[in-house]
Amino acid sequence: MRLVVVGCSGSVPGPDSPASCYLLEADDDSGRTWRVVLDLGSGAAGPLQRHLPGGDLTTLDGVLLSHLHADHCLDACGLYVALKHGPAAHRGEPVPPVPLWAPADAPGRLARAYDLPEDGPGMTEQFAFGAWVDRRPVRLGPFTVEPVLVEHPVEAYGLRVTGPSERGDGSTAVLAYTGDTDDCPALDHLSADADLLLTEATFTDAVTVERGVHLSGTRAGVAAARAGARSVVVTHLPPWADAPGVLAEVRAAYGGPAELARPGAVHHL
Repeated sequence: MRLVVVGCSGSVPGPDSPASCYLLEADDDSGRTWRVVLDLGSGAAGPLQRHLPGGDLTTLDGVLLSHLHADHCLDACGLYVALKHGPAAHRGEPVPPVPLWAPADAPGRLARAYDLPEDGPGMTEQFAFGAWVDRRPVRLGPFTVEPVLVEHPVEAYGLRVTGPSERGDGSTAVLAYTGDTDDCPALDHLSADADLLLTEATFTDAVTVERGVHLSGTRAGVAAARAGARSVVVTHLPPWADAPGVLAEVRAAYGGPAELARPGAVHHL
């Protein structure tokens, strides 16, 4: 598996990064490359095109939304337009619906976001919607995705993705993506022995924030150490966050390799 950081800004797009979006690639047994995105937040559909064949959004094989806050899902509206009105559609070529897995209300929420008629099909002709069920795995090409219900003010899931390792020995690798969450028991299952833990850490302990919403750097590091994650990439930092301070807290609580997410960075699992 290869993880490409498309966007890693938390809560809002930043001057140097769109909001949350991570492109995950892997080859199946026949050598076909599959491409799915973990979240498609505000501003992400533009730079995502840099990482797709021919810059074509319709080459995506799936969209996996952790939850339905705008900074994690809103650019699904842009993908909808590309699927409905893009070059393939103008050439009269059929564009199969793209699998989109998300909390159950995604069809209605995304249709309302684009102001589609309530009595119409919404986006169901462009997306094959599926609703996450806590800890019920979904198979998509070479990926097995297990949604894990986490702690956030809305229905939100961390995503544990198992797929072929790039080690070349036929083994598998595990990516654990927290989405948005505070520390909770579910993080232990989500992150257990993950090869890479892509964890949100939105602020330092010096910031007074309501519990049950986001992780601090310290809480993210403690959760990573507790779960035995092999490496950590820290993401979802708002433009105003103390990024060096957050990373320092993570490293103080977690003894393994840890770094900040950077747009365009590629991580090999």
